Amino acid sequence: MSLFSELKRRNVIRVAIAYAVASWLVLQIIDVILPILEIPNWVAQLILLLLILGFIFAMVISWAYEITPEGLKRDSEVRRKESVTHKTAKKLDWITIVLLLVVGAVVIIDRFIPESSEGIPVQANGPTASTGEEIQSAKALSPGELIKQDKRQSVAVIPFVNMSDDESNEYFSDGISEELLNALVRIENLRVPSRTSSFTFKGSDKKLAEIGHELAVEHILEGSVRKAGNRIRVTAQLVEVRTDTHLWSQTYTRDLDDIFVVQDEIAHSIVGALQKHLSSKGQQDLTKHSTRNVEAYNKFLLGRHLWRERKTPALLAAIETLKEAIALDPKFDEAWNALANAYFALPDYTEGTDEKYYRLGLDATKTALKINPDSAMALINMGWHKANSEHDWEGANADFERALSLEPNNALFHQWYGSVLNIQDRLEEALHHLQIARSLDPLSLVIRHTPGYFLLWRLRLDEAEVHYRDAAELGQTFRWSFHNLDFLNCFRGDWEEARGYALQLAKMEGYDPAADLARIDAMENPALTERALVLLAQRQDIGDTVFGKALQYAALQEHERALEILEKAYEAGDSYIAHINYMKVFDPL
Repeated sequence: MSLFSELKRRNVIRVAIAYAVASWLVLQIIDVILPILEIPNWVAQLILLLLILGFIFAMVISWAYEITPEGLKRDSEVRRKESVTHKTAKKLDWITIVLLLVVGAVVIIDRFIPESSEGIPVQANGPTASTGEEIQSAKALSPGELIKQDKRQSVAVIPFVNMSDDESNEYFSDGISEELLNALVRIENLRVPSRTSSFTFKGSDKKLAEIGHELAVEHILEGSVRKAGNRIRVTAQLVEVRTDTHLWSQTYTRDLDDIFVVQDEIAHSIVGALQKHLSSKGQQDLTKHSTRNVEAYNKFLLGRHLWRERKTPALLAAIETLKEAIALDPKFDEAWNALANAYFALPDYTEGTDEKYYRLGLDATKTALKINPDSAMALINMGWHKANSEHDWEGANADFERALSLEPNNALFHQWYGSVLNIQDRLEEALHHLQIARSLDPLSLVIRHTPGYFLLWRLRLDEAEVHYRDAAELGQTFRWSFHNLDFLNCFRGDWEEARGYALQLAKMEGYDPAADLARIDAMENPALTERALVLLAQRQDIGDTVFGKALQYAALQEHERALEILEKAYEAGDSYIAHINYMKVFDPL
């Protein structure tokens, strides 16, 4: 009799299958129980080792022994005519079938039922499912209080240092840092400050304790990258801020082709060092990559780096580089999203019609969604398009809520959704999302500024000023903050303050402040309106848009002229046209 036939007769193969299925179920149960009981990861590793040893023992027993009505007997002591292995085989088959049904149920639950987050409360169905009490409760909490309430462990990824001889490889070290941040932010029970805040410390000589305090994190991941030809050397270390001790460190010297493996190993090592236990879905999300083409990935990192420079030559170069990445891997959805973002940004920095670049960006977004319907960035871009171009609020909200269910810890998504909700005059929900964005990205100037304009144009001046002062604490300049503080002080009647902000803005932007100063004079003394109108008509630095000349005319109470500009803006497809719904300055129209 052949070895296979003998293994089959003695039910060794059936026992192996049943044992493997049962072991998988045990590991899934452990996967659920360990985080609840806060049991460290080494317990799961010990159980896995015991299961492996148990498998060997089960194979030996099933080969050497047979289960009989009289009990366990050595196979050699049982006559063939008296053997009941065929009956045992049927029992094992039924046991295996039942176990497989349970396995199927577990897989379906794990795949289709979303995991709950133990951090900041963001409902999977978005804020439309929130009660008024929940929103008021969130409104009462400052971003700092939200962080204190967030009981999750926290880690910040600060930019890895470029150690390459070629300074132009900076894009690669920044890109690796951002990719690691994006991987860790997918872990629901881990708080990871967003890129804007973490990259504030690029090249900083601040101590890790200071950085940890400013970002309100317990751990910091830092490192360096050296790239030379097709070889890379990546050094990474995880530091506990409170004790300034290294929890983990490792150096990887590999071929560039192994970059995905290196990133996965670092991410898994961080999870292990923090004693986080991930579900099977969490494991998949942690090591998810949109491409395995290293050359395409390298061009994607360079294109994204150029896009962030926000200058005309860099944006044009980003578009060409991202096109090259897509040519190498047409199914690379992240590259399509980056290309869309570059097209969307270009009208603000170069000549050309908004419509031309907007259409190209929208086409790229649609392609990304076709490749990956679960692309959160593509859903956000599509939601923004539906809100600002089609005024399809229901469709826009659905896209934003879907994106936030996929990436609940993405500060940018909360910021943009807050802006869309604000246009719908759902202010409290909008502020709720901006608070969450502020806690996820505490050093973002734009996020701190945004609630200010929500409130300013509703003439809630004191509340708006709180947010502008919050933004000013970062010590950075932002043209729209100066612009809005000019109007805030005009509405309040603090004319000298308004003039001060108008002068600062003109100096920053390099234009003549005469028209703004004349507008402030006319708002203080309507008898001076004629001169303000003459200078306003001559202005070349602002256009016929909602926040351009329409706002200026409305502030001067020149309602007919403001309405005329708004009609032009609407015909031209001004994406800000819907904002007039909540702007009190346009109410008299």
